[in-house]
Amino acid sequence: MSKGSQSSTATIPEWQKSMYQEVFGAGRQIAQQPFIPYTGPQVAGFNPDQLRQFQATRGLFESAMGYDPRAGLQQLAQAPTPTIAPVTGTTAQIGQVATPTAAGIQQIPIFGGAQVQQIAGPQAAQISGVQGPQFRGLLDVDIGAYQSPYQQQVIDLALQDIQRQSDIAQQQAQSQALRAGAFGGSRSALLESEATRPYAEQAARTAAQLRQSGFQQAQQAAQADLARQQQLGLFGAEQAQQRALQQAQLAQQAGLAGYEGALQRAQQQATLAQQAGLAGQDVAAQRALQQAQLQQQAGLLGAEQAQQRALEQARLAQQTGMAELDIAGRAALMQPELDLRTRQFQAGLLGGQLEDQYRGLGLLGGVGTQQQQLQQQALNQAYNEFLRAQGYGQQQLGALTQGLSGIPALVGEVSKKKTGPGDILASIAGIFS
Repeated sequence: MSKGSQSSTATIPEWQKSMYQEVFGAGRQIAQQPFIPYTGPQVAGFNPDQLRQFQATRGLFESAMGYDPRAGLQQLAQAPTPTIAPVTGTTAQIGQVATPTAAGIQQIPIFGGAQVQQIAGPQAAQISGVQGPQFRGLLDVDIGAYQSPYQQQVIDLALQDIQRQSDIAQQQAQSQALRAGAFGGSRSALLESEATRPYAEQAARTAAQLRQSGFQQAQQAAQADLARQQQLGLFGAEQAQQRALQQAQLAQQAGLAGYEGALQRAQQQATLAQQAGLAGQDVAAQRALQQAQLQQQAGLLGAEQAQQRALEQARLAQQTGMAELDIAGRAALMQPELDLRTRQFQAGLLGGQLEDQYRGLGLLGGVGTQQQQLQQQALNQAYNEFLRAQGYGQQQLGALTQGLSGIPALVGEVSKKKTGPGDILASIAGIFS
């Protein structure tokens, strides 16, 4: 028994169709946008500190390369091998000693006798000039030195008392103007000036009187001082005149006594000189003989000591020469080792200079590497922009397809069936089962 046939059809809602169309239209507009390359800076250049570092590195490199340490090392390598220098010495000689000579007796001068010295006669004493007293007038005196140092304080205290009374009168005038209703105007100023005017006049009179009184007192003190000075000058002139007369008399008497004493002393001095001259000539002769004997003995002793010193000097010179020869031999033996050490030190310095040049090469290579990396980064950015332009079409197509794929598909299914005899019998069997 045959069954009926069945067919199905897929359908999309109209609202989803319109959504697809809108999304597709928006994706088409995005895909049709032209490619806009980036024109701004893409690679950061070197800053001023880096540029200064590059310049300093080049300067260090040029300074280090100004010297060739390899030539110095090659010169040290080609230097001859140090050798031991020969050391020679000489034998010390005994110095020549002068032969002593006989001492001679010195010639003794003959005494010629003493002479009486010439005595100058006495001269009459003169009275020295006595100056008279000098008098000063009142105009030559500083009056200010005689004034009281407290005068200004007295004047200030008196003026302060007057100013205090003036302030009280001014306050009373202001109170009167307030009661009259004229405070602050010309009437108030007039009342204040009239109230303080007597005190200002009193202050001027008081200051003038006090200053005049102080000046008069100072003038009287100066006149009294001048009178005392004049009296002292007259008394001093009289005393000086009397002293001058007495001094002249004493000088006259002393001159006569001194002449007689000088004459006696000259005669005694001549007698003593005569005796001393004769005795001195005898003593001088004896001293000359003794001096000759002592010189003869000293010459012999000096020659013997000089001979001994010459022998000792030769022995010391011989020992010194042998010690110097030993030191020179040791120095000659050590000199090759010192030369080798010096060459090693120089080689170390040259090696350090060569290492410094290598470091300069490394630093300069680092500068070139940084500059090359900056240039390569600029080239890479340009190439990346080229690649981005090449893939722009595919990117736009992906945006178009992504717009469609982002909406879920809501597909419906409609089924149509034709009923047959088999279907009817199956339905009846299901009812009775």
